[in-house]
Amino acid sequence: MNALRACLAALLGLMLGVNAMAQNAGSGSMLDTLFIKLRDATDPSAIRTLEAAIWEQWVMVPDMSQRALMMQGIAEMQQQELKTSIETFTRLIDVAPDLSEAWNKRATAHWLMGNFTASLADICETVKREPRHFGAYSGLGMIRAEMGETERAIAAFELARTWNPHIAGIDDEIARLKELGGDKGSDADPLGCSRPTT
Repeated sequence: MNALRACLAALLGLMLGVNAMAQNAGSGSMLDTLFIKLRDATDPSAIRTLEAAIWEQWVMVPDMSQRALMMQGIAEMQQQELKTSIETFTRLIDVAPDLSEAWNKRATAHWLMGNFTASLADICETVKREPRHFGAYSGLGMIRAEMGETERAIAAFELARTWNPHIAGIDDEIARLKELGGDKGSDADPLGCSRPTT
């Protein structure tokens, strides 16, 4: 779990460090291309560049006022003003509820504050809007594992690995959880997102 935590910390740093001022046009097709390249990449430098480009696409907001809220919330997270960042991302969600990364950023702030219930709820909203969000699935897997929900942790980590096979430590973590007796069963809601998160 320690290697995976280190990787998630790196993903968090990447998520907070991206430049959201890039061009927004064609972000859907750009993301499709980036995910194909990430799946097939073998060079570590190329992998890091592709991961950063995907995060950048996720934080892009075409509306200037919404972009300002996104940047404000990210800056507040970087300055450890987590409660304030949650308020900022909530304002962004209120005006742009389909923006997956607003939900993910708020989920991250809740997670950093130790509020797993709120984080889980926001992660589930994130992946409903962006079903390829390997960062959200990784966070979901960590929370489910810490809560002792082994099967759901495995399901989340496997989805993270599906969309980004290069996450350091994820194979070992999945194997570790399976050794604990967890395996994906026939649960109709393997992530726990269709039921209230408790």
